[in-house]
Amino acid sequence: MNKKITVNLALAIAIIAMTVTFVVTMILSMQMFNRTVSGVREKEIMYNKLSEMDKSARENYYGDIVDDSLYDYIAAGYVTGMGDRDARYYTAKQYLEYLNIQNGVVMGVGVDVVKDAAGYARVIKVYAGSPAEESGITKDCYITRIGETDVKTLALAQVNSQLLGESGTSVTLTVVSIMNGEERAVEIQRREYETPATESQLSEDGAIGYIKISAFNTKTPDEVKTTIGRWQEESEPVQGLVFDVRGCTGGSLTNAMQVIDYLCPVGTIASQQNKDGSTTTLETSDAAEVKLPMIVLVNGGTSYASELFATSIREFEKGRILGTRTAGKGTIQCRPVALSDGSAFSYTVGLLLSKGGTSFNGTGISPDVEILLSAEEEANFYAFTVDTDPQIRRAFEAMSITLGRDEIEANTTPPDSSSQTEESSSSSDTGDSSSESKDSSSGSDSESGADSASGSSGDAGSDSSSEDEA
Repeated sequence: MNKKITVNLALAIAIIAMTVTFVVTMILSMQMFNRTVSGVREKEIMYNKLSEMDKSARENYYGDIVDDSLYDYIAAGYVTGMGDRDARYYTAKQYLEYLNIQNGVVMGVGVDVVKDAAGYARVIKVYAGSPAEESGITKDCYITRIGETDVKTLALAQVNSQLLGESGTSVTLTVVSIMNGEERAVEIQRREYETPATESQLSEDGAIGYIKISAFNTKTPDEVKTTIGRWQEESEPVQGLVFDVRGCTGGSLTNAMQVIDYLCPVGTIASQQNKDGSTTTLETSDAAEVKLPMIVLVNGGTSYASELFATSIREFEKGRILGTRTAGKGTIQCRPVALSDGSAFSYTVGLLLSKGGTSFNGTGISPDVEILLSAEEEANFYAFTVDTDPQIRRAFEAMSITLGRDEIEANTTPPDSSSQTEESSSSSDTGDSSSESKDSSSGSDSESGADSASGSSGDAGSDSSSEDEA
């Protein structure tokens, strides 16, 4: 009898378990089915709307529809419609340019330009070995026409896009000298050229090393390491470093974190705050570091990866930030998702958090010492050199104070000039200035790959777990 009860009980339990399993499976299946149907319905609505528009336009539109352009604008419209101001759509051409830029290799004429107050493109840099250099174009001239197009009618991004192009193609530039107003037309054949990510220079006495970082790309970490390593091998090694990331927009978060890792001691470099509120560590620094005092120069054109670089130097207690408040672009975009036709798009996947777990998105980074520019200095900003740039000079003065070199100079000064030395030392205090900051809005023909067909405002190449943005 007991045996019978046991068998019956076992059968009952089995039947109940099967029933529960069946019910749960059915519930989950229905939920999945409903989600799928809902998704299908949404897609059907979207496709039907486009189909209706396309049918009407193709039957009645007076002009001609260029399908490739139409598809690009449809995709760009989708990205814009996401409501993500940092999302970006790349046409196939722009995506290829973007990939080349991340590798520091560009096809174009080889200049950096800015739009001046009159609307012309002022050449502020000519790359060594580029077609522009070989054609005799020099810094501090204006490009007034590209082909038959007046540059005044073009935005900076459009200027850069027209300067870029496939290797072997030609473009005619009308160039006017700033010095004497002489105008000439130059036909230039576009081709591949390399764009260094950094430029460097030592102070006159070799004590302070200056490194201008124009972009965080695959070349930047090696260039920074090579430069500092060379300086440290000198008979009188460099004693302090000044990094200039003014006007350094976008760039690769991955490569910026590699530079931070090289410079800074052990600790978390950056984290990503996800949609669900969780946090993911993006990168940590090892114990190796460059044991030198540092200063980072910033301005309103300092954005994204360069902002992380600046705040990391401060939060790792490696140095101070000088200049003006930064742009405040602190969201993380995924690596561009390549599409079947060669185009791509990226979108925001999280919020960038610095070592201290704080976000600078929307607020920017406030410098430790504000160094503003006067109206006259702003007007001459692109004519400055490392030796004449007032913000760089103030950074060098601040580093000299940090190194105690002003005190050494004062101790070796003859008594009758001590008062003059004291006055000079106090005037090098980097804390006071009443002029206005110059936000770098320079563009280079190597940056056009970052320009979206959608016209959305993001900075090129950011990274999810660290993508790379032109």
